[in-house]
Amino acid sequence: MKRLASMLAWAVVVAGSSIGIAGRVPQQVIQGPQVEDFLRQAKIVGMKDIGKGVTIPRKATLELNGTTGYAVFKTIDEKPEHPVNPGGDLEPEFQDSWRTEVAAYETDKLIGLGMVPATVERTYENTPGSLQLWVESKMDEATRVKQKIQPPDQAAWDHQVANLHLWDALIYNTDRQAGNLLITEDWKLRAIDHSRSFRPFAQLKDSKSLTMFSRTLLAKLNALNEPMLKEHLGKYLTPFQIGGLLKRRDAIEALAKKLVAQKGEAAVLFD
Repeated sequence: MKRLASMLAWAVVVAGSSIGIAGRVPQQVIQGPQVEDFLRQAKIVGMKDIGKGVTIPRKATLELNGTTGYAVFKTIDEKPEHPVNPGGDLEPEFQDSWRTEVAAYETDKLIGLGMVPATVERTYENTPGSLQLWVESKMDEATRVKQKIQPPDQAAWDHQVANLHLWDALIYNTDRQAGNLLITEDWKLRAIDHSRSFRPFAQLKDSKSLTMFSRTLLAKLNALNEPMLKEHLGKYLTPFQIGGLLKRRDAIEALAKKLVAQKGEAAVLFD
């Protein structure tokens, strides 16, 4: 059986070179209509526990037209108030749901982040859930930090991290950990595990982490509006969650303008 990454539609060669040339790494395509169609149409021929993660994700084996691929299947859908420590404190607006996994991918596409693997709604054994492309990575961020591995291009890495901070602020991600940040062979960040995102709050969760901003991402954020978000996210998010996202977008834009006024464009904005 051919591996999914070997499909012409699913793998491209960096810089147009051929696979196998020294110094060149085949880059996994993680987004796009063809990836989404595979996730929706392929037969699920296997399902096993991954063995980690409080959401009890499972690794699915998919087959379509002689091609085998892998994905993460989540069915968790918890919405009640949730104690977050032994003392019994409650977390307002708690949600841990596969629905926000799909919403995260759709939002990524709208703003052009390019970090969230293709994620679709899929039913398995009469249970609905999210099915997300399995990312081929060399390590996670926890491993990189522990082993003190430095990226080959520090500036490019810093820009990716800045985009990630903006992303987590936009979707109010309450569960970002070094273990759910994957790093590919060509040092691209892949962000997974967004089941605890999209709280309806207007404020930013961690504004101090936002110090640099991509001009491209800011332009995409500025173009977001309620009708657009309802069209793409309305099946998975409530109107309150969509309203919160737009308010946080406004807060991000205001913070970027403030920092530019204080430090200048060169210190705050990048292409």
